[in-house]
Amino acid sequence: MSEARVEPLGERALLIQCGDTIDIAVNARALAIAHAVTRAGLPGVLDIAPAYASVCLRYDPRAWADASDVDTPCVRLAAAVDAIVQSLVSADGAGSGEGEAPRWTGEATHAEPRPSTQISTTTHDERALEIPVIYGGDSGPDLDAVAAHAGMSREAVIECHTAAEYRVAMLGFAPGYPYLLGLDPALHTPRRANPRTRVPAGSVAIGGAQTGIYPRELPGGWQIIGRTPLELFDAARAPPALLAPGQRVRFRQIPASAPENKTPASITTGQRARHDRARITVLSPGLLTTVQGGARHGFGALGVGGAGAMDEVSLQLANLLVGNARDAAALEITLRGPRLRFAHDALIAITGADVDARCNDEHVPHWRPVLLRAGSELNLGGMRCGTRAYLAVAAGIDLRAVLGSSSTDVNAALGPLQRPLAAGDELHCAEATHPLCGELWRACATHPCDGVAGQRHVVASRWSLDAAAWFDATAARPIRALAGSHFAHLDSASQRALFGATFRVGVDSNRVGCRLEGVSLRLTAPIEMISAGVVPGTVQLPPGGVPIALTAEAPTSGGYPRIAQIVAVDLPHLAQRRPGDVVRFAQTDLADAQMRYLERERALATLEHHLRWRLREAW
Repeated sequence: MSEARVEPLGERALLIQCGDTIDIAVNARALAIAHAVTRAGLPGVLDIAPAYASVCLRYDPRAWADASDVDTPCVRLAAAVDAIVQSLVSADGAGSGEGEAPRWTGEATHAEPRPSTQISTTTHDERALEIPVIYGGDSGPDLDAVAAHAGMSREAVIECHTAAEYRVAMLGFAPGYPYLLGLDPALHTPRRANPRTRVPAGSVAIGGAQTGIYPRELPGGWQIIGRTPLELFDAARAPPALLAPGQRVRFRQIPASAPENKTPASITTGQRARHDRARITVLSPGLLTTVQGGARHGFGALGVGGAGAMDEVSLQLANLLVGNARDAAALEITLRGPRLRFAHDALIAITGADVDARCNDEHVPHWRPVLLRAGSELNLGGMRCGTRAYLAVAAGIDLRAVLGSSSTDVNAALGPLQRPLAAGDELHCAEATHPLCGELWRACATHPCDGVAGQRHVVASRWSLDAAAWFDATAARPIRALAGSHFAHLDSASQRALFGATFRVGVDSNRVGCRLEGVSLRLTAPIEMISAGVVPGTVQLPPGGVPIALTAEAPTSGGYPRIAQIVAVDLPHLAQRRPGDVVRFAQTDLADAQMRYLERERALATLEHHLRWRLREAW
């Protein structure tokens, strides 16, 4: 096995580069390394996602920190990973042969907290999975275009496409989307000049030298030559993805009249909500209100990103204020909030952006525990400052976990609801009445502030968090970032502009990425890019020159130059910038970024301990 290069991707991820070409041998090398790192069970590793010629490893720096030397988690983990890679090199490429590429079974690939992760190995005797395909017609509207480009008949294209054996190089772009190697060069076809906004689920397509299958309806620019009735991804199935990295695949033509034969869901994940519990009814949903908790870890190899809160600190603080675990399910509210009816007494907290919050015409304060009476209607209006507010309810919102998390990935349609909230939705809480509710009512009755307790719908604690210590939505604050892997490929003017000019948040920014407009950046020369791992905070540069900073719903891989990496502690600040707001970058280094991240996590842990005492002892 050839040498591999380990480089940081910010302070919470490593990128293991195995080569600079797309071919089966290099891809097998990447899969072998991912397989070996997974088997090693390194502490703190959250996700391992192989790509064409690289492996992205996401981790918790706290697992590799040392009290006497806090700026070395990345160095320590990189050394451990490099030792694993060197052991493979010494073994002369064990497990990296073209016929023996490791193959994921589809289970989670993080080392913690599930060390029993299973990864199987494809053998020479294992048969390739056969994919039935309806070619041409409505199922394959671009078959004629591919045939014309190849100078072949439609029948010859189908024969050529079904004659080859393919290997799944990686899953990315969307959960379960396979990128297949092995396409006959005669069928190599450029992508469409005008991508489609909607490509049907199951579409079999060709893009350049690759072929792939769309797992669900998605936008796309590949040439569609057919459609399979198989369901490539189902989060309620085990494993959720039909295909896995390293797997061998063949296509088989079937008639258009063939019956649908979708793979059935076999195992559901998590537990369904119990509808006999307290509920919150959504009267109106607001602009974009989603259920968010902790990020989704362990399924990056299947193209599943982390999602979770855009402002993870505000989410955690809202949960801590009502006694929840930091990553409990809560509501993320964007720009304009929902109107909610509570069928039970509820202890809530609102953090993040300064949203106009009223309950039955009473003002609802932020950054403190607040008790709402049963039957109350909470109206969350527009944001006076910031973009995203968080509403936590004591004991959390009770939704079944999907792939280990209750968070909603809007772009991938993943999560218990698979979408933002809609009018008529009912959210169920884990407990009908939190034990702190009675204490707060009694305290209010003993020390009435404004009115008789029994006539009020809102009762707030007399203490609150100092919002200024945790929240800053002002556009004047610079966003710290590291120079990315391809920063040196920017021309000198663009290098200066990246860390000196003023950008503005684009109107089409979303939970996937923040479009940074106002300054066009340029490379010294085009780069032949191979899709590789990306994480929230990665700043990519598409051909148009407008940078995009990836955020919570970042894909697992990207094919544009990585010019910068926003530090983790500043991602919440970027999440609070609204369209038109100013963004300025300040350059820092990895040691500083990791030090600040560890300091923030220690501060949150200290606050958590303090709040648990405060909630238990005093109002």
